[in-house]
Amino acid sequence: DEEEEEGEDVRDEEERRREQRRERFRQDDREEKEDRGDEERPTALKFLFGNKEAGIVIGRQGATINGLQSKSGAKIRVSGAGDYFPGTQDRCIMVSGDLRVVAAACELIILEVYRDSESHQNSKGEGDADAMVSVTLLMPENACGQIIGKGGETIRKMVAESQAKINLAGKEKSIQGTQERVLVTSGTLEQVLKSTSLILHKIWEQEKTFYANNGTSYKSIQPFPPPPPRRIRLRLPRVPPAAGARVRR
Repeated sequence: DEEEEEGEDVRDEEERRREQRRERFRQDDREEKEDRGDEERPTALKFLFGNKEAGIVIGRQGATINGLQSKSGAKIRVSGAGDYFPGTQDRCIMVSGDLRVVAAACELIILEVYRDSESHQNSKGEGDADAMVSVTLLMPENACGQIIGKGGETIRKMVAESQAKINLAGKEKSIQGTQERVLVTSGTLEQVLKSTSLILHKIWEQEKTFYANNGTSYKSIQPFPPPPPRRIRLRLPRVPPAAGARVRR
């Protein structure tokens, strides 16, 4: 009897330990889902690229862009041919999804554009890690304060961390009707990848940040407001009557 009781006690102890392990696994799973749940909040980032670079991203018959979407899990849209951001000859590329997939897609896009670029090769035609590159982004107007920070503190921190240059156009240079500002980040490829990642995370941190134009087309937006129509009054010169002609009064 004593042996049976000891055996039951051992089984109970083993069952209790198994239940404790299962509870730890459930707790870890809950915590992981909570962390992942915040990152699953949707976000987006817009690039501006010339026709050549936009064509690289699209690829022949859309093969490259389909591959980028498949690898990253993000949605990637490119404005149509001839549909440029106002005042430029650049097309818009918009990446959207949760933070993780957008970050992955942005890195893949930059790498794809500069992988075969002449500006990113040395004299031997090989990839040059020290070559300078530049990436142009569009910032939602409601995210610019978050990016700059109090007295420019945030943008200075991002520059220090990435070692890339970051130039955000002033509010007075924003194109009317877009509610977006141009940001240019430049440096080595690694520096620009880092700065782009920091900028994306800064946009994502502010939950109420969004693009007013949730697309890539800007055809309906003029770069500058058209001038008001002018009323022109023509004054014809008075021609004196010919000699001998009768003038009706």
